[in-house]
Amino acid sequence: MSWFCILGWFPSVVAVFGNALVVFLIVSRPRLHTRPNWFITSLALADFAVGFIYFPTNFLCGERSLCNNEIAQDIAVLAIYSSITNLCAMATDRYIAIMEPLRYVALITSRRATIMIALAWLIPLILDYIPALCSRLGKCNLEDKALVSTKMVLFEILPCLFLLITTTQIIITARRHWRKNALLNSQLQCNEPNRQKTKDYAAAKVIVIVVVVFLSCYFVELYSVVGFLVFSSPPSKEVKEVISFLIPVNSAANPIAYALFKRDIRKELQKTYRQHLVPRPRFSASTAV
Repeated sequence: MSWFCILGWFPSVVAVFGNALVVFLIVSRPRLHTRPNWFITSLALADFAVGFIYFPTNFLCGERSLCNNEIAQDIAVLAIYSSITNLCAMATDRYIAIMEPLRYVALITSRRATIMIALAWLIPLILDYIPALCSRLGKCNLEDKALVSTKMVLFEILPCLFLLITTTQIIITARRHWRKNALLNSQLQCNEPNRQKTKDYAAAKVIVIVVVVFLSCYFVELYSVVGFLVFSSPPSKEVKEVISFLIPVNSAANPIAYALFKRDIRKELQKTYRQHLVPRPRFSASTAV
């Protein structure tokens, strides 16, 4: 049994339980019913699907041959691409919030946010899964290299470039806002920190961390895609195992980032911990007197 079969379960389990906890908190806590958290909920659902489907199907259908490996791979790829498109939707929302903070409410209405989230799920379903299912059923032929290359560019190279450019702009703008507010506070000699500075910094920090983790985990996948497109060389078995391990690692890291760096989710987690896990002191009648 390879290292992949042993270690691959850990990030998958973390991804399942971590993202399930994030979805439960946001759905069950009215204070978390904010528009930015809609995008986090959708991404958490996609990451939950990655953790629940990707490695288990690879292990059961590939290593153990207990199911149809081709169909299982199509479903796993659908979960991965849904996670990528949902991350792009969340990055777009945070980009607008930081670049156009005064117009954010007018630009990202409830209707537009719903459309963005729906597109994040429909695009991989329509452009990847349905054609792949058609090919599996023998109704169409998608083995042409040009079609495979187009799908790789559309779902892997372009999202990485988009996230890299968007995150870079977010970092530059957040730093610019921070410097302006710091200068203003020093001129006014105000001891109270500027709330807008803190808000911008917090909004930028979460998306930057999530995107950096994503790009780090998908670097090997991107390397193999470029090798296939440029040199027509398929990845080796070792590279495939590394990719298969890093994909659920990315989905497992996202809920940890929310818990550590997103203030409202962190507060709800702390409150839940105090309410349910920390034992309350018991007072007897004698101590009450």
